[in-house]
Amino acid sequence: MPYEDHAFFQQQARTFLTIATSPQEAMAARAHLYDYLGDLLARRTEEPADDLLSRLATERVATGQATVEEAVGVSFVLLLGGHETTANMIALSTVALLRDPAQLAALRADPALWPGAVDELLRYLTVVHSGMRRVATEDVEVGGVLIRAGEGVIVPLQAANRDPDVYPDPDRLDVTRDASRHLAFGHGAHHCVGESLARAELGIALPALFDRLPGLRLTADPEDFAQPLSPVHGVRSLPVAW
Repeated sequence: MPYEDHAFFQQQARTFLTIATSPQEAMAARAHLYDYLGDLLARRTEEPADDLLSRLATERVATGQATVEEAVGVSFVLLLGGHETTANMIALSTVALLRDPAQLAALRADPALWPGAVDELLRYLTVVHSGMRRVATEDVEVGGVLIRAGEGVIVPLQAANRDPDVYPDPDRLDVTRDASRHLAFGHGAHHCVGESLARAELGIALPALFDRLPGLRLTADPEDFAQPLSPVHGVRSLPVAW
């Protein structure tokens, strides 16, 4: 996406994802993004660049493997899934570490802890709060409760990532913990396709942030800047000083 357009697509994405948004406003935001992405794909077809949308336009749409509508839909999901989640994970991870000086000190003392810390932060924060919606195909018992075939269930990932049977003292951030089995990226057929990219972004951004700004500190209570109700947990702003 052209960086100069980020204010536009960030605002439209946030409007679409905010639970308090009316259905009319949400559909209008979706339409604005679809129109924008359709125009961008058309430009990438005429003048390809070294990016994912250009490959989608020239290798899929131009060859008839995908329609324009399908390509726009894929682009829409990639934009929402790849921007809102990671942007909020970086901000929330910053808050979590600034609120827990001992954990931040451990990372500064041993940078080799960062890859594991990224997993622990993903477990601890679990930014996707929408819950997996599924229908049981057969009777199954979970935790002593019988779920009958045909019944619907909602599986909140954040609850799974705080399961005390899997993670002792789960409400505590511990950057030395082995959190590699967390479910922040989902599971099975619906496992997030952007996992590798998200890990790379977090593993690059967070160490660089705390290395370059050693005096970084919060200047307000982040809870005062919580993002409106949304399936993606986050903050709308993060006042800091250094």
